[in-house]
Amino acid sequence: MTDRFMDLPPSLQCNAWTGTTHAAAALEPERLHWCLRRPSALDDESLGQRAPPMEHDWNWRSPDVGWGLVLPDDDVIAPPSRRGTADDAPEPIQRLVAARASSPVLRWRHTPDGVGELLRYDASGRVWPLSLASRRGIGARQLPAFLLVFAPPDRIPWAFQYTANLGHFVGRLWLQGQALAHYVDALLSDWTGSICDPITPLVWSVDHGQPDITWLMDRAVSRKLADRWRSDADFAGFTGLFGPNATHDRLTSALASTRPGLVVTTSHGMTGPMNDRHAMATHLGVPVDALHEPMNVDALCQRWQPDGAIWYSHACCSAGSDTVSAYDGLFDPRSDIACVLAGVAAGCGARIAPLPQRLLGASRPLRAFIGHVEPTLDWSLRDPHTGQPLAHSLVDALYGKLFEGGERRPIGWAMGQVFRDVGMFMSRWTRACTAYNRNLQNSLDAALYYQIAALDRQHTVILGDPTVALPALRVQAVP
Repeated sequence: MTDRFMDLPPSLQCNAWTGTTHAAAALEPERLHWCLRRPSALDDESLGQRAPPMEHDWNWRSPDVGWGLVLPDDDVIAPPSRRGTADDAPEPIQRLVAARASSPVLRWRHTPDGVGELLRYDASGRVWPLSLASRRGIGARQLPAFLLVFAPPDRIPWAFQYTANLGHFVGRLWLQGQALAHYVDALLSDWTGSICDPITPLVWSVDHGQPDITWLMDRAVSRKLADRWRSDADFAGFTGLFGPNATHDRLTSALASTRPGLVVTTSHGMTGPMNDRHAMATHLGVPVDALHEPMNVDALCQRWQPDGAIWYSHACCSAGSDTVSAYDGLFDPRSDIACVLAGVAAGCGARIAPLPQRLLGASRPLRAFIGHVEPTLDWSLRDPHTGQPLAHSLVDALYGKLFEGGERRPIGWAMGQVFRDVGMFMSRWTRACTAYNRNLQNSLDAALYYQIAALDRQHTVILGDPTVALPALRVQAVP
């Protein structure tokens, strides 16, 4: 493994835009030992917990698979039997639980590792802790495969979602008032009347040329998906906006005219201005177009209603941010990347980005938004031996799994392989650490690569209910 490992790159880029420049930093030899630490959101239990695939494990209505709601635990909620219900949640969430009557309500409680634990209360107030490796299902000592976290990340942290994703299909929702009602109403009706079209996927891909990371994202993600859709007659309405055509005006016009069921965007994500915390939070993670302009979310929502679409955005902080970056300590504190990471953590903290919040809470809302909480580093998008783009699991999820057999599949299930890759990369990281302890050549470089690759996939999250699915591509014949 280690003697054939590719050369350590002299510097790394991330897909963040401060308003004046993209962020890059050198890999200093004295900092490479950073990779020998265990990421806080990964432990031995979570790495080995992905259950073997079972037939129809996408069927969340099955009692052997199941769906459950995760709410924060709170000793103020009394008597304890109430914590097995959702009656402290907003009325739309209560309606959702009532409509999925056999589904459990679980409670998350803080633990010192930051990941937390799940508790299940019964009608008498008794409580059972549940391991994330528990048997799947909705039974008393079981944990559903599909989980919806209803809480902001400053109440139930991203670390829990990262870890649970390794063995379950997890989504997060945090809307209030009418925005929450819009989403739950659409979810319960399965977006009845939606005119979004699954055969008209849209790819919008910024490319500032080599060596900018957008060039690599374009080839690793956008072009791979575009090639699949262009060659498949089932997706005759595919639209691609690449390079200089990847402007916000063209994107909004295409969204309004083609009504795509699936939207894929790759670009830098806005992380500035670094000296204005309010402005940074207002524009956090929005796509930055070919003209280096951040998206105006208000203008987008005036011209387009998501109406049941699913959006994948590969950009720094497109899903949100956290109080401390997972890459803290990897780079010189004076480097561009380190300043961006520290600035976003200090200025925005743990939050969901504004674009998915607006789209999920629209009057005709988005089904789900998939994005990143951290930046992507360009190194993690290449195969360490060949240098070829490496995002096949994501491409398979959005092209193949989401429409497997021409039928509809839940977005949580479709993204499962992306999260399974986290365990694979961390297994390789463990082997590289062992090789380092044996003083094998290039083992430290390999450990760093595999940890960065694992973190990039791990920091991908689903916002919205993980059970949502686009309409089937074909009407199934009635026997």
